[in-house]
Amino acid sequence: MAFNMSRLTLTPILSFVAGSALACASPLSPGESRALDEAQARWAARTFQSYSFETRIGCFCPPILNEWSRVEVVNGSVTRVVLLESGTEVSPEERVYFRTVEQVFDDIRAASRHEWVKDVVVRFDPELGYPTLIRLVPEEGILDAGSEQHLRNAAALP
Repeated sequence: MAFNMSRLTLTPILSFVAGSALACASPLSPGESRALDEAQARWAARTFQSYSFETRIGCFCPPILNEWSRVEVVNGSVTRVVLLESGTEVSPEERVYFRTVEQVFDDIRAASRHEWVKDVVVRFDPELGYPTLIRLVPEEGILDAGSEQHLRNAAALP
């Protein structure tokens, strides 16, 4: 009987320790996940559906993403992208590289589940909740990985 009692006592403790170890291994802590949920809820509660924002990604990816661009989103789709420095409109073929804010939130969650990601750092706009910085930090020894994306100036389209 003593064996069963200690086994019953030990099972919840082992479950807690295992769960804690898994939580610590996640690139997003429980607090960061909560902040992500709250920010996404603020974004979802905005008073407009069609919007624009400016973005730039520092990564080993198509060079067009490394430039500041103005992205326009209508009915949940990227409809226009303009490079800010030159004023050049991005072709429909290259437009597929650009994501909506909603897709950026999805990308953050997906990145937190990738084995190569050691840490996910995210900052949010205090009013609208959209991510203003997303930094993916790769595990040690992984080359050409990681990125830093900036978003700014999100606003309703006229």
